[in-house]
Amino acid sequence: MARIVRCVIPNSAPNRRWRCPFRCRGSRRESAVAQLFSLGKAMNTMFIFVVGFGILVFGVIIATSIFNARVGGSSQPAPWMRRVRQFQNEKENAGWRIQMIPYDDISKPMTMSLGGIVAVVPAVGIFGFLGGLALATYDHTKYESSGLMIAVLGFVVLFGGAWLKARVVRQDWDVASGRCVDRELQKIWIPRGAANAGGHWAWFWRIICEYEYLGVRYRVTPEVYWASFSSEDAALKFLEERISPNGECTLRVNPKNLLRAELMEQRSKLQF
Repeated sequence: MARIVRCVIPNSAPNRRWRCPFRCRGSRRESAVAQLFSLGKAMNTMFIFVVGFGILVFGVIIATSIFNARVGGSSQPAPWMRRVRQFQNEKENAGWRIQMIPYDDISKPMTMSLGGIVAVVPAVGIFGFLGGLALATYDHTKYESSGLMIAVLGFVVLFGGAWLKARVVRQDWDVASGRCVDRELQKIWIPRGAANAGGHWAWFWRIICEYEYLGVRYRVTPEVYWASFSSEDAALKFLEERISPNGECTLRVNPKNLLRAELMEQRSKLQF
């Protein structure tokens, strides 16, 4: 005969919340899926973002190198190259009254120069900066200080390499006197991206200058400034310091490609 055991639990004050002194916890062993999910949640989100962004940058550099080799190695431009260049010109001149005067082969796409040792230095700076951030965010208790030091060093190498590249490219350029015949200032919205925390307005110049070099007259759209301006007043002041009231200006021109030029400070200021 089976024995029946009856358990009576008094409804006392300490036991009002739990009617039974025992709680069903289930299995103490979590499934593999649950363990992987917990591991994924525990990983640092910032570390994942930095590593992912680094992989993206590496992919862009490789793709750009392949694209440059494909475009530069073609003596006869393919139809797709003309279509890409047409698209680039439309995007570059969209919304502008002054159209850019190209200084390269208009039948081939515009490319970014990545050749030479001076182009390697900024790339090393980029990966040093991202590698330092990844190290600092991987385990902030162990590697935060060293990771931040590597990131700062990479940042310095990045901008130092960019400055060095610009100096090397322009070291053989000549200086010529010119005259600004037209100018246009636009306020453009810069969308949110990796370089800025949020979208903002910026001011950009586009000018047309004429100059004479070895008896030949040229008409160019020189580079005004490598970055944008935060306000209209700053943009106007910048151009006033480089272009006189009657339009006289000083240009740095590439003797190997006389349609490529950039705006400089006036000769009087440079001599002073």
